[in-house]
Amino acid sequence: MLRKTGFLALFSFAIWSLSSSFVFASDQAASPDTTKIWIAIIILAVAAVLFLTEVIPLAMTSLMVPVLLVIFDVIPFGPAFSGFSNQWVLLFLMMFIVGESLFRVGVASKIGKGIVSLAKNNETMLIVYVMIAGGIMSAFLSNTGTAAVLLPIMLAIGKSSNISPRKLLMPMAFGVSLGGMNTLIGTPPNGIVQSIFQESTGNAFGFFDYAKPSILVFIVGIIFMATIGKKILNKIAQRPVSGKYADSAIANENITYRHDKAWIAVTVFVLIIFFMVMSPLWGNLFSNIPAVSEFFSRIPMVIYATIGAIAVVSFKALKPKEAFKAVDWTTIFLFAGMLSLSTALEETGAATFIGNGIVNVTNQMPISPALAALIGIVVVSVVLTNFMSNTATAALLAPIAIAISINLGINPAPLLMGVGLGASACFLTPVATPPNTLVLGPGDFTFIDYIKAGWLLQLISIILLIILIPIFFPF
Repeated sequence: MLRKTGFLALFSFAIWSLSSSFVFASDQAASPDTTKIWIAIIILAVAAVLFLTEVIPLAMTSLMVPVLLVIFDVIPFGPAFSGFSNQWVLLFLMMFIVGESLFRVGVASKIGKGIVSLAKNNETMLIVYVMIAGGIMSAFLSNTGTAAVLLPIMLAIGKSSNISPRKLLMPMAFGVSLGGMNTLIGTPPNGIVQSIFQESTGNAFGFFDYAKPSILVFIVGIIFMATIGKKILNKIAQRPVSGKYADSAIANENITYRHDKAWIAVTVFVLIIFFMVMSPLWGNLFSNIPAVSEFFSRIPMVIYATIGAIAVVSFKALKPKEAFKAVDWTTIFLFAGMLSLSTALEETGAATFIGNGIVNVTNQMPISPALAALIGIVVVSVVLTNFMSNTATAALLAPIAIAISINLGINPAPLLMGVGLGASACFLTPVATPPNTLVLGPGDFTFIDYIKAGWLLQLISIILLIILIPIFFPF
């Protein structure tokens, strides 16, 4: 009751603030642009608080954003709701469906079991293989789905051996998050920065561009968890565990797979990845055949994913109901709804206003303004994501990164990469990423366990991103 009362008070205050700003601006004949800037900033602040507190579902917060933007005439209806037809939103939606087909035909489970079985009972190698398996799978599939399919396997291995499941669950969660950073479709923040990068500049990152700085972070993360992290987890594993989650999680493994449809799901998935990777290369490959080059060059990646989704359902590798259930609708609504705020922040000049503030602060640092801005954007991304959705964090910060780059006259790519990767490399809390949340109960972890196991890896990741991003994406 107190929670709901607090929300109503917060929501009422937000509406009052917006109304007051509008009325005050009208009475004082303030500049329309100034009024819209402050309204956009207030909506940004309200969204950030609601994301942080989750007093209402995340998807509803993101849906509220375009509604408020239209009500207070910040941007028209079309641009406010255009995120729901954004190609990157639809790409993630379709890849949720295609990825689910690999789970339903048993391919994902076999990959997980096969790689994990290589380690036998060697604890160190098991951690390494678990993180490699989770990282590779999550680079192309849903992070949440990958963690979900590996979870019962980790519990089963722990139950049948002398290795505590706690020593496997957290490395698996971290590995899944680190692996998802390496591709365009591996994690929603990558898709968000891609969309804003393209809309703002007309440029786009390649499918594997994200791996240029993040692959080393992934490798270092594996080494860390197999050495220092292992020692930390040994201490955490000594605390008694209730075990009340283990049996139910293992029971979830008892699913009837459509093994006879595996070839369909695998073929479709491989073809989708092939065409996505090749998408930016067709123009050069068929430069001597203009008709072919033009044909392939004008087809966006989402079309390949959509054809794949149609195929896996039409050939019964996935049932229609399973396809709808496979979509993480919270991610889709977050992605689509918050893109409207990105548009509003850019069109009203609010992003530039906020960006100027960050630039003024970072200018006080005894280093180049560009590097100071990158440090600021990475640190802010990491801090926010450890307490709220990484998708929401990316949507909030990406337009600000664009504004900062314009203000400094630098390439926006490194700052956007800092937002995307910074929003995924988060290990300090159980709510930082869905994989972190999934292992909380089965591992009987506490909030402080994540801080113990993740703080040093968090620091290492931040330092590596700040060093590596400018190398591959110069200012």
